[in-house]
Amino acid sequence: MKKVLASTALIATLLAGCTTEVETVGPDKTTVNKPAEQQQQQAKVYKLGETVKVDGLEIQITSAKYTKPAEYGPAKNGKVLTLEVATSNTGQTQALVDNVAFNLYDKDGNKMEPYFSYDEMAITGQVNAGKKLNGKLYYDVKEGEKFELVYVPMLSMDQKEIKFEIIPSK
Repeated sequence: MKKVLASTALIATLLAGCTTEVETVGPDKTTVNKPAEQQQQQAKVYKLGETVKVDGLEIQITSAKYTKPAEYGPAKNGKVLTLEVATSNTGQTQALVDNVAFNLYDKDGNKMEPYFSYDEMAITGQVNAGKKLNGKLYYDVKEGEKFELVYVPMLSMDQKEIKFEIIPSK
């Protein structure tokens, strides 16, 4: 019984140390917040052009615009929202960036489905330390004024959500 309790305590201690670190990055690439403010960072909603640093991976949504659906792949909701994403790995190890870590919601909280009919694939890949990966996310949407993009790091133990306010350009 003592071994089971000791093992459980050890596992809990190890998992407690596996938290996602979130920081706001300013335009000059310096960290804007201090560790004590990290709890508030989770509630922060980032805007287009703002950079957030999650466990050494900087993420920025650089643009949001409606694009024409592919010729043979109509959008069920009428529009395709294309988001341009820029990432930079400032950490010490390889980082995974994948479109499945992102979910888009309309103003009523309804999840928008990804759009897969373009020849160009949505952003996905391993980013080595000190390297960058840029790509796009595509969603089948009804035209709206505002959306919310939620990012959850794929290997995060605490499932912190990073939120972006998305206002598409006309």
